[in-house]
Amino acid sequence: MVLAAGRGSRLRPLSNTLPKPALPLPGGPVIGWSLRQAVAAGVRRTVVNTWWLAEAMEKAVLSAAPSELQLAFSREKDLMETAGGLALARDRGLLDGKGPILVVNGDGILNLDLDPVLSRHAASGDEVTLALLPHLAPERWSRVFLDGNGFVKTIRSPGLPKTGEVPLLYPGVMLVSRTALAALPSLPCGAASALWEPAMERGRLGGVVVSGHWREVGTPNDYLEAVLALLGDRGVFEPDARIHPDAHVGRAYVGTRVEISKGAVIGDSVISHGVSVGAGAKVIRSVLLGRLQIRPGETVVDDFRSADI
Repeated sequence: MVLAAGRGSRLRPLSNTLPKPALPLPGGPVIGWSLRQAVAAGVRRTVVNTWWLAEAMEKAVLSAAPSELQLAFSREKDLMETAGGLALARDRGLLDGKGPILVVNGDGILNLDLDPVLSRHAASGDEVTLALLPHLAPERWSRVFLDGNGFVKTIRSPGLPKTGEVPLLYPGVMLVSRTALAALPSLPCGAASALWEPAMERGRLGGVVVSGHWREVGTPNDYLEAVLALLGDRGVFEPDARIHPDAHVGRAYVGTRVEISKGAVIGDSVISHGVSVGAGAKVIRSVLLGRLQIRPGETVVDDFRSADI
């Protein structure tokens, strides 16, 4: 199951236009990374839950899904949170089958080797097994600590570790056993309270450090920095973008239905989903989404704007 129902409040104003997992990247929307991660782990049938701007989210999923992946959607009338979303998909019969459920957050850029997670879950008797990474920013995200047998002994709030502590990061990928899935209440509830804490109390919340890459797309600036990292020193332009031959477009992602007029200058930016940039305008280190019009000669620097698409 790929989780794509959240509001993305920290990402406003961009998430007023598109759900976070539907934000465009070079190579497709953010959620494409999670779908490809599922396929790489051997998954061939995936449920995606949606709620906020559900139609736009589902359209993005369909555009990004690998051809070998069979999709089902679990649209939520009210936001169910992580564990509640799993319970609702279970109640709808969308998670029938055998074996554990691979649960992947749909709002990050990730490419992880999940073989150690699959192996541990099969051998350990874990109710839930977390994929974990070495923690590079413990003051920003929660800290997970394992005991000598690979069971989670505590999860602490963000903060600097004490001397000798080795905090680990949860990048949003876990395996959930059928037993844990069956026990979930059919109401809105988060992973920590409904999955992790009960499993930890029984000594059955496992974790394993994996290799690979993960990057959060949590705030507008996080999103812009993620796109720029993917671009490197190039520009990427969607085929239907209309860019005047005398425009100057450097490192930027120019998405669908964009029009850039003569003499415009675009650099270190994302513009997509219907933006029109007038003649001689400048857009630098900014994200523009939706049917926005940048006036001729206008300068937009370090700004994040969105409108209806």
